[in-house]
Amino acid sequence: MVINVIIKMLGYICIFIIILYLAHITSKYLAKKNELINKNKSIKIKERLFVNKDKELILVKYKNREYLIGISQDKFTKIDTFENKDDISEKF
Repeated sequence: MVINVIIKMLGYICIFIIILYLAHITSKYLAKKNELINKNKSIKIKERLFVNKDKELILVKYKNREYLIGISQDKFTKIDTFENKDDISEKF
């Protein structure tokens, strides 16, 4: 009787470990697939800073320029444009 309960518990633990392992493998696969999809895009979000609940600053890279963009619930504003990374550190 006790042995049956122990064997059942070990079986449940093994199934749980297998499910965790499969979830890990699936998430790694999806991350690689997402990386390959986003690799060839010309617009990339480099950084995102949430200022408030509905306001954020985003640093977007497009071709050889970077744009600092402010986003709120009803507005989308370009704040500044930078040629390369060195320009960003000089302005701040």
